[in-house]
Amino acid sequence: MDSIKGFSQVDFENYSIEDRVRWVFDHFAEEEILMTSSFGSSSALLLHLIHKISPNHPIYFLDTGYHFEETKAYKDKLQAQLGLNVKTIGAPKNKHRFTEENYTYQHNQDLCCFINKVEPLAKLRESHKIWLSGLFKYQNENRKNLTFFDQKEDILKVYPLLDMTPEEVHAYFFIHELPSHKLVAKGYSSIGCTHCTEKGSGREGRWTGNAKVECGIHL
Repeated sequence: MDSIKGFSQVDFENYSIEDRVRWVFDHFAEEEILMTSSFGSSSALLLHLIHKISPNHPIYFLDTGYHFEETKAYKDKLQAQLGLNVKTIGAPKNKHRFTEENYTYQHNQDLCCFINKVEPLAKLRESHKIWLSGLFKYQNENRKNLTFFDQKEDILKVYPLLDMTPEEVHAYFFIHELPSHKLVAKGYSSIGCTHCTEKGSGREGRWTGNAKVECGIHL
C-alpha cells in the first residue's frame, strides 16, 4: 500500500517516530486502533510513545502460557512506570492445555503459535481497522522488505518505528530512561516463549534449528 488517507510512504518517512504515531491517532478513532505488545526487548519504545499520545489506550498482552518469568515482571514494571492500560488475552484453557500435554511446541511450532497467538488475536483484528506494530527492518530478512503501511485482508498494519537503527533504539531507551528487559543482559536479543527462545543476536535465538522465522501474527 502506497498511502492511507492520502498520506504517502514518503510523507511518513519524513516524520519523526512520535509524529507518525500521533498522525495515526489524529486520523483514526481510538476504537479503530489496535495496539498489542509482547513486552519483549524493544517493546518499551512504542509503549512509551503510546503513553505520551494516548495514555489510556488499551494495550493487549497476548499471554501464550509460555512466557519467561522475566517477561511477566517486565510487563508489570512498564505497566506501573508508564501507567499503561494493559488487557491480557490468550487461548481458551482447553486449547492451551492441549499444547502442553501434547508438547506441540516441540514437534509443530506453527500449530502451537496458531493456537496460542494467531487464533486469540483473530477477534481483536476483526473489530479494529488499524494495527500499530513496533517491528524494525533490521530484525530479519522478512521484516527488511516491509513498508510503513501493510494492508492485510482484514486490517491495515502500520509500522511507525520501521526504519530505526539499533543505535537509535538504544539511544531512545537511554534518553527516556526506559528499563531494559532483564534477559537482554543475559544475551537474549529477541524474546518469545521459553521453549522456542535461546540466547542470540537479533532474532537468531528464535526457533533455533528450524526454518521458522515468524510466529504467524506478523505474516
